[in-house]
Amino acid sequence: MERSEEVQAKLSASKLEASSLCPAFFQASKKFAWNGDRDSASEGTIRHENEENQVPLEDIDDDERRKCAYRSRVALAECREKVFGDKVGIVAREARYWYEDLWSGQLDYMETLGVNVLIADYKTLHGSHTPAPQNVQLLAQAVLVIKNHPEIENVYAVLIEPFNDPTYTTVKYSRKYLEEKAMWLEEVAKRAYSDNPDQVAGSKQCKWCSALYVCPTARTAMVEILNK
Repeated sequence: MERSEEVQAKLSASKLEASSLCPAFFQASKKFAWNGDRDSASEGTIRHENEENQVPLEDIDDDERRKCAYRSRVALAECREKVFGDKVGIVAREARYWYEDLWSGQLDYMETLGVNVLIADYKTLHGSHTPAPQNVQLLAQAVLVIKNHPEIENVYAVLIEPFNDPTYTTVKYSRKYLEEKAMWLEEVAKRAYSDNPDQVAGSKQCKWCSALYVCPTARTAMVEILNK
């Protein structure tokens, strides 16, 4: 599903980590078109849609996608049991929330029961990602939850990676902690929207930056590495 112009015009939770490392990342990525491979992103979208729509396993005709769905659902079931036991909350999939007009995020899975909420983010392709306790995207999503749900006191967040071992990592946030981190994320966003934001090269932020090939800071960093 394509993002609306309103969503594309602003930061997303998934881009906040790169923006925290390089304030110029967001504007640079908007200015220059991505020239890399899109096949992986398309495959990831299909796998996410299988979970969004809870497509029955027997209706998924690709072995890899079926394995992805099965492992994702087992991981989520384990996390749900740890948080809610045998109780069932209100479930929402792919809900989008905004933090004022600074950024938005779309939550793969969200289940609310009383003052507690469980959110999950799926990383359905092979490869490793920053574990939940250090994951800025998950943090930003959790901040969106408390911003839009004043009754929530605790956010349990899980990063599901069905092809890794372990298949998920978790973290628990309190409202107080998230309110403190929200102020930091506000500053990250404001720097990203500022005129002539700083360019800071680094492996994480440069990997997905569409302006990499024209970035003088990245070029200087690469030359320094090659000359060592």
